[in-house]
Amino acid sequence: MIARNSLSAIVVFAFLLGVEAQAQDTNPDGVPIKPLWELCVGGGGAYSPDYPAADKNSLHGLALPYVIYRGDRLRLGSDSIAKGVFIDNDYTELNVSLEASFNANSSDNNARRGMPDLDYLFEIGPQLKIKLGELYGGKTELQLPVRAVFSTDFSTVDHRGYLFNPKFSYKRQYIFNSAISMDSSIGSSFTTKKLHEYFYRVEPQFATATRTAYEADGGYLGSKITLGLSYGISNRLRAYVGGHVGYYGGAANEDSPLFRQKMNSSVYVGFTWSIFQSDTRVSPAE
Repeated sequence: MIARNSLSAIVVFAFLLGVEAQAQDTNPDGVPIKPLWELCVGGGGAYSPDYPAADKNSLHGLALPYVIYRGDRLRLGSDSIAKGVFIDNDYTELNVSLEASFNANSSDNNARRGMPDLDYLFEIGPQLKIKLGELYGGKTELQLPVRAVFSTDFSTVDHRGYLFNPKFSYKRQYIFNSAISMDSSIGSSFTTKKLHEYFYRVEPQFATATRTAYEADGGYLGSKITLGLSYGISNRLRAYVGGHVGYYGGAANEDSPLFRQKMNSSVYVGFTWSIFQSDTRVSPAE
């Protein structure tokens, strides 16, 4: 996801729709098996930057029902809001995935006051995963997503360019034989000119004495480190906590008056409750 935490897989909107399910049943061989589908309720909040390199954080909260489905080709609520899987073997996975994220109100941000708000964003595109094997009991991957980005205020939809977000991820379940799991990643984002303009361009009509007009360039957006922990309170109830640190030094638009600081950080908390589960069980690929 994009290197703005309110535009990240870790933010509450994408987080709530992208969590793993709660069931931890095992088959006779000890392999975890889970329901084919679950109807869940999730909720939580995030305190995150308004956009990459912003100097203001905002609080977002959300609670909503959602569905998890673990099909062979269509999967909901695992790694992303939704994804269609075309290749999945011991070494690689190729899928088309969808992500979504929060908006930001410019009237509450000194750097953007008087400028248009930043709308909700959603992304769609192919992602190649290269499975690198196990490390200290966890699974490592190189993830190479390329996605088209769109903004919406739910009345119109605008195309905002494309992003490339290569990253290494590390996931480990049952840490110290407990109900705690960890999900971490480190990576960088590169986006086309159009998305950089959405964050950093200052058109002449929005220039002020302290905010000069600025034309944005495409290229490097920033890098981030993410760490999330989850705890299985019961077979159906799970709690989450985590955050990320983003670094934007050397970004393509470091000279923009909207580029306010080189480092951002954020935190989130949340929960998921699996209300209904199918009787059919599967052993999904992790």
